[in-house]
Amino acid sequence: MGKFQPGQSGNPSGRPPKSKALSDLLIKALNRTVPTAKGRISGKRLLASLVSEGLTTGKVTFPGEEKPSTIGVKDWIEFVKWAYGYLEPAPTKVYHAGHDGEGLTIALEYVTKNYDTDTGLSPGSADHPQEPG
Repeated sequence: MGKFQPGQSGNPSGRPPKSKALSDLLIKALNRTVPTAKGRISGKRLLASLVSEGLTTGKVTFPGEEKPSTIGVKDWIEFVKWAYGYLEPAPTKVYHAGHDGEGLTIALEYVTKNYDTDTGLSPGSADHPQEPG
C-alpha cells in the first residue's frame, strides 16, 4: 500500500488560513520600523508619539513634514473624546439613586490599572525603568 490514498489529501488539515482581520494587519504593519528625521523607529512608537503630540498641543508633525499640521478645535475635541474613551477604563459598577420627580444621582466606580504616576507606565512594561535589584 502506498503512502497516499487516491483522492485523499496528503495534508488532511490543510494549510491554515492567513488572517485578514484589519487589527492583525495593522499590528503587523506597526511592528515594522519606519524612517524618521531622528532615525528609524517602530511604527507603534511613531503612532504613540503622533497621538501624544496631537492631544497635548493640538498639532501633529508628520514624518517628512517640516511644519506641524494644526488640528481644528472640533476635531481636537473629538480626538480627546476618542482617547479618553479608548484609554480610560470603563466603569465596573454604576449606581443609580432617586425616584420620579426627585434628583438622580449616578455614581461610577472604576478599577484602574496599576501604573507609575511619575512615568505613566505599567510596572513590568518594556519601557518602564526597572529598579536596581
